[in-house]
Amino acid sequence: MTTARSAGRLISRSEIVERACSWLRDSVPYSQTRFHQNEHGIYRADCSGFVSMAWGLPGKPEDRYGGLDTPGLAVVSSRIPPVELRAGDVLIRADGTNLTRHVVIFAAWAEEPGRYWAYEQAGGQRTRLRAVTYPYETEPGLYVPRRYLSVHEP
Repeated sequence: MTTARSAGRLISRSEIVERACSWLRDSVPYSQTRFHQNEHGIYRADCSGFVSMAWGLPGKPEDRYGGLDTPGLAVVSSRIPPVELRAGDVLIRADGTNLTRHVVIFAAWAEEPGRYWAYEQAGGQRTRLRAVTYPYETEPGLYVPRRYLSVHEP
Protein backbone atom coordinates (compact mmCIF):
# COMPACT_ATOMS: atom_id res chain seq x y z
CA MET A 1 0.00 0.00 0.00
CA THR A 2 1.26 3.49 -0.86
CA THR A 3 1.88 5.82 2.07
CA ALA A 4 2.80 9.48 2.08
CA ARG A 5 6.36 8.71 3.13
CA SER A 6 6.87 6.14 0.35
CA ALA A 7 5.16 8.34 -2.26
CA GLY A 8 6.75 11.74 -1.72
CA ARG A 9 8.92 13.98 0.42
CA LEU A 10 7.75 16.69 2.81
CA ILE A 11 6.62 19.75 0.87
CA SER A 12 5.56 23.25 1.93
CA ARG A 13 2.31 24.89 0.90
CA SER A 14 4.23 27.66 -0.86
CA GLU A 15 6.10 25.06 -2.93
CA ILE A 16 2.83 23.32 -3.87
CA VAL A 17 1.44 26.65 -5.10
CA GLU A 18 4.69 27.48 -6.92
CA ARG A 19 4.63 24.11 -8.68
CA ALA A 20 0.92 24.49 -9.61
CA CYS A 21 1.68 27.93 -11.05
CA SER A 22 4.39 26.41 -13.26
CA TRP A 23 1.70 24.58 -15.28
CA LEU A 24 -0.46 27.70 -15.28
CA ARG A 25 2.54 29.57 -16.73
CA ASP A 26 3.08 26.79 -19.33
CA SER A 27 -0.66 26.71 -20.19
CA VAL A 28 -0.65 22.89 -20.30
CA PRO A 29 -3.40 21.30 -22.44
CA TYR A 30 -5.39 18.56 -20.68
CA SER A 31 -4.78 14.95 -21.73
CA GLN A 32 -5.19 11.57 -20.05
CA THR A 33 -2.64 10.05 -22.43
CA ARG A 34 0.02 12.75 -22.92
CA PHE A 35 2.66 14.06 -20.56
CA HIS A 36 4.05 17.48 -19.71
CA GLN A 37 7.66 18.09 -18.79
CA ASN A 38 9.09 21.16 -17.07
CA GLU A 39 11.55 21.90 -14.26
CA HIS A 40 9.49 19.72 -11.89
CA GLY A 41 9.60 16.53 -13.96
CA ILE A 42 7.41 14.58 -16.35
CA TYR A 43 3.76 14.07 -15.41
CA ARG A 44 0.53 12.94 -17.09
CA ALA A 45 -1.34 16.07 -18.24
CA ASP A 46 -4.64 15.26 -16.49
CA CYS A 47 -6.00 16.42 -13.14
CA SER A 48 -4.34 13.73 -11.02
CA GLY A 49 -1.01 14.11 -12.85
CA PHE A 50 -1.24 17.85 -12.16
CA VAL A 51 -1.84 17.33 -8.42
CA SER A 52 0.90 14.65 -8.29
CA MET A 53 3.30 17.19 -9.79
CA ALA A 54 2.17 19.98 -7.43
CA TRP A 55 2.53 17.71 -4.39
CA GLY A 56 6.00 16.58 -5.52
CA LEU A 57 4.99 12.93 -5.91
CA PRO A 58 7.11 10.76 -8.23
CA GLY A 59 6.60 11.37 -11.95
CA LYS A 60 8.22 9.55 -14.85
CA PRO A 61 10.37 7.45 -14.90
CA GLU A 62 9.90 6.45 -11.22
CA ASP A 63 6.16 6.10 -11.76
CA ARG A 64 5.64 5.01 -15.35
CA TYR A 65 2.16 6.57 -15.26
CA GLY A 66 3.54 10.02 -14.45
CA GLY A 67 1.98 10.40 -11.00
CA LEU A 68 -0.83 8.81 -9.02
CA ASP A 69 -4.39 8.45 -10.25
CA THR A 70 -7.23 10.15 -8.38
CA PRO A 71 -7.93 7.20 -6.02
CA GLY A 72 -4.18 7.07 -5.33
CA LEU A 73 -4.22 10.75 -4.31
CA ALA A 74 -6.94 9.90 -1.79
CA VAL A 75 -4.63 7.24 -0.28
CA VAL A 76 -1.82 9.77 0.37
CA SER A 77 -4.17 12.39 1.84
CA SER A 78 -6.59 12.69 4.73
CA ARG A 79 -10.09 14.13 4.84
CA ILE A 80 -10.37 17.53 6.51
CA PRO A 81 -13.31 19.79 7.41
CA PRO A 82 -14.00 22.55 4.87
CA VAL A 83 -13.11 25.26 7.42
CA GLU A 84 -9.55 23.88 7.53
CA LEU A 85 -8.91 24.22 3.77
CA ARG A 86 -5.62 25.97 3.03
CA ALA A 87 -3.60 26.59 -0.12
CA GLY A 88 -2.31 23.28 -1.49
CA ASP A 89 -5.17 21.14 -0.15
CA VAL A 90 -7.53 19.54 -2.67
CA LEU A 91 -11.20 18.92 -3.34
CA ILE A 92 -11.49 15.46 -4.78
CA ARG A 93 -13.98 13.00 -6.18
CA ALA A 94 -12.09 9.71 -6.02
CA ASP A 95 -14.94 7.33 -6.88
CA GLY A 96 -16.34 6.51 -10.30
CA THR A 97 -14.54 6.16 -13.62
CA ASN A 98 -11.79 8.13 -15.34
CA LEU A 99 -14.64 10.19 -16.84
CA THR A 100 -16.21 11.15 -13.48
CA ARG A 101 -13.25 11.32 -11.04
CA HIS A 102 -11.67 14.75 -10.63
CA VAL A 103 -9.45 16.76 -8.31
CA VAL A 104 -8.64 20.48 -7.98
CA ILE A 105 -6.10 22.30 -5.84
CA PHE A 106 -7.55 24.77 -3.35
CA ALA A 107 -5.90 28.21 -3.58
CA ALA A 108 -8.04 30.45 -1.31
CA TRP A 109 -11.61 31.32 -0.41
CA ALA A 110 -13.12 33.84 -2.84
CA GLU A 111 -14.78 37.05 -1.67
CA GLU A 112 -18.12 35.75 -2.93
CA PRO A 113 -19.65 33.46 -0.25
CA GLY A 114 -19.62 29.76 -1.07
CA ARG A 115 -16.86 30.07 -3.68
CA TYR A 116 -13.13 29.43 -3.72
CA TRP A 117 -10.20 29.82 -6.10
CA ALA A 118 -8.87 26.55 -7.51
CA TYR A 119 -5.99 25.50 -9.73
CA GLU A 120 -7.47 23.07 -12.20
CA GLN A 121 -6.45 20.75 -15.03
CA ALA A 122 -9.74 19.73 -16.69
CA GLY A 123 -10.89 18.15 -19.93
CA GLY A 124 -11.20 20.53 -22.86
CA GLN A 125 -9.16 23.16 -21.00
CA ARG A 126 -5.62 24.21 -20.28
CA THR A 127 -4.33 24.63 -16.73
CA ARG A 128 -6.26 27.46 -15.11
CA LEU A 129 -7.00 29.28 -11.88
CA ARG A 130 -10.72 29.92 -11.52
CA ALA A 131 -13.44 30.60 -8.96
CA VAL A 132 -15.43 27.45 -8.17
CA THR A 133 -18.65 26.97 -6.19
CA TYR A 134 -18.00 24.82 -3.10
CA PRO A 135 -17.56 21.88 -3.02
CA TYR A 136 -17.23 21.63 -6.80
CA GLU A 137 -19.81 23.38 -8.94
CA THR A 138 -23.21 21.64 -8.69
CA GLU A 139 -22.12 18.31 -7.20
CA PRO A 140 -22.59 18.51 -3.40
CA GLY A 141 -21.50 15.42 -1.53
CA LEU A 142 -19.33 14.02 -4.32
CA TYR A 143 -16.25 16.16 -3.68
CA VAL A 144 -14.46 16.13 -0.34
CA PRO A 145 -11.65 18.32 1.01
CA ARG A 146 -8.40 16.46 1.62
CA ARG A 147 -4.86 17.32 2.78
CA TYR A 148 -1.67 15.68 1.50
CA LEU A 149 -0.10 13.68 4.35
CA SER A 150 3.39 15.02 3.58
CA VAL A 151 2.51 18.71 3.56
CA HIS A 152 4.88 20.57 5.86
CA GLU A 153 2.95 22.58 8.43
CA PRO A 154 5.34 25.18 9.96
